[in-house]
Amino acid sequence: MKRLTGFTIIECVLALVVASLTLLLAGWGMTALATSNRHSLDSPVDWYVFLQEMEADSHHFILRNVGEDELQVFSPHTGLDYTLQGRDALYLKAWDRGGYLPLFDGIKGETCRFKRLPGQRVRVEVRRKNGEELVGIIQFYHE
Repeated sequence: MKRLTGFTIIECVLALVVASLTLLLAGWGMTALATSNRHSLDSPVDWYVFLQEMEADSHHFILRNVGEDELQVFSPHTGLDYTLQGRDALYLKAWDRGGYLPLFDGIKGETCRFKRLPGQRVRVEVRRKNGEELVGIIQFYHE
């Protein structure tokens, strides 16, 4: 009697299980990689948008006072004084009108610090909730 050669059903099932697990793990890995890349690319962008917004000609902010955890500025365009503070987000608060405008979020607690530099410049340091430390310098207008 002649013996037929080939794969048994058990061998085929095991090959399918191994191939399925390999594809599943590769899919999870690609999803995790895409998510981490998206976050790492987006994080600095909102920081630079915040810095650029603070220096924008449309606001023309003039530096009034620098505290360790807040910054006071004046806008000749609106005629209002503002305070820039950071708790869970950096936000501008109008002194007389109330309300606030969030400019940069994702800050860990009260980790925002301001330090006055020579001229009309201020160094801003924040720590994000993901542990990333960001530092920037804002150049304000002269009166």
